Amino acid sequence: MRIHTVKASESLKDIAQEYGIDEDILKINNGIGDDAPAEGEELLILTPTRTYITERGDTPERLALRFGVRRCDIMAMNPWIEAEGLTPGRRIALKYDERIYGTAASNGYFFSGTKLSEVKERLPYLTYVTVASAVAEGGEIRSLFNDRDVQGLVRSADKIPLIRIFIKDASCFYGDEEGFADRMVRHALSGGYKGVTLGSATSIPSDFLMMLRKKMIGCDLILITEAESESPESLSELSDGTVFSAHGYLSGNTLPFAEGDARQYEGYAVNRESSKAFIELPTLAVTDGGYVSVKEAYERARRGGCQIETDRDTLLSSFEHKRRGKHVFPSLRNIKAILTALHEYGFMGISFDIARTPISFLMMYNSLFGTTTYTSVRSREGCSKE
Repeated sequence: MRIHTVKASESLKDIAQEYGIDEDILKINNGIGDDAPAEGEELLILTPTRTYITERGDTPERLALRFGVRRCDIMAMNPWIEAEGLTPGRRIALKYDERIYGTAASNGYFFSGTKLSEVKERLPYLTYVTVASAVAEGGEIRSLFNDRDVQGLVRSADKIPLIRIFIKDASCFYGDEEGFADRMVRHALSGGYKGVTLGSATSIPSDFLMMLRKKMIGCDLILITEAESESPESLSELSDGTVFSAHGYLSGNTLPFAEGDARQYEGYAVNRESSKAFIELPTLAVTDGGYVSVKEAYERARRGGCQIETDRDTLLSSFEHKRRGKHVFPSLRNIKAILTALHEYGFMGISFDIARTPISFLMMYNSLFGTTTYTSVRSREGCSKE
């Protein structure tokens, strides 16, 4: 695996020839269409050690059996298959370089507006799918949108569906805590979910979390909470898993990666239970007007002919757009550093926004760790880094 920085006037064809790979594979791995790459843009270079030209009648299942590889690995190495299907004459990757680390779980967030085609493309990288479709206010739980289609998709792929319940205010925890916990459990069970991800969990009383988890264990449901650097240690202790976010650049922090995010990951691992925690991959770019997805930032740079620069210390990329101003977002080197920290500090895996995460981030994750079809967060309890 390599990271290539695009030079001035360098085309995708030039880069593909330099590394001896197909231009189509280069496009797929980086989520690039027909737009020319921007100067300074980083491209993920994965060199297949084994490829195959598809023929009429080929299916992922038949190819897996024929070549002795897992179906989920074929899908993860060739993400376009899930959405487009196999057509004769397409070159697919059957094997990349050996993975550096062991497998790791992943948790993808599906929000309203996410396209099913995006979910299909990312299914090979998913263990859990958190569907953000409910909000709790005044002790009542209200669904935000109909998620029947994505639920069917998740189940058909043998993934684990979770429902995210966003706690809007603290009134839920006063007066009828046990009744609210029961309603939360019923909401998950009636929707066919395997567990709950609690949004805004930092303000939830420890006593309530303890009671809720006991009820969920009794129903074989998973409880995942969303944590931040200042979250109490009890949050990870009382949950089956946590989603930890450490993206200082969103608030204007320009510390070097080693002194910023990496130190927060280390602090979490020292003080909490990293063996059942997901590191959240950054998916937003900071702009003069607010935020856009990293995917959109890359597209703006390509179409606007912008030059991208990457800071060696912060590992953040940036460019100036004539009409849309400055954009700051994580580089591929930033993502690689996060994934390395994932292994170094004994985290369980990654969490990401399905619609906003560039496919290159997930291709890098798969190249370093591989995919897993099922890893219960409860099976990780008590694990410690050797």
